[in-house]
Amino acid sequence: MSSIRVKLSRLTTKKVPALTLIVVGLVGMVAGVLAATLTVTTTNFSGESGILRNNTGNVQVTDDGLGVVANGASASTSADFATSSIVNTAMTTGHWFYKLAFTDSVDGIKSHTITVTIRNGTGIEPTSVVTATFTITSAASGNTGTITAYVDLSATQVTTPIAVYVNST
Repeated sequence: MSSIRVKLSRLTTKKVPALTLIVVGLVGMVAGVLAATLTVTTTNFSGESGILRNNTGNVQVTDDGLGVVANGASASTSADFATSSIVNTAMTTGHWFYKLAFTDSVDGIKSHTITVTIRNGTGIEPTSVVTATFTITSAASGNTGTITAYVDLSATQVTTPIAVYVNST
């Protein structure tokens, strides 16, 4: 018994106690196991990621982003700038929607056809989600109204990135 005490006392008087070496070794093993099980995944987007505006008329587009439909509504596909109206596709409660705003302060009496195409995914031609067509009218020169468009994405979950293409004629 006394020989164990002597050995323990000699062990603790060393410059680096053995217990410290054991603790450092255990911490190193735990760190090694964690490093081996952690996975870091990077996602690189290529191509268009966001909104593309293609105005062939004088209609200006403002991107107002995504939201979730609170109350369903039937489609309303035409509006007039003079009344600051709303156009929308058929809306289903719980679906995601994309919101855009259109303004036109240049044209006189003119009708515009707005085509909104929403795609998701990456690559040259991402997967098409929905295409909507609206007819908006300028009643007189110098209209300062805004028409808000809501496009139902027909889904309760969306995949990023989302690309929105707007064509105004």
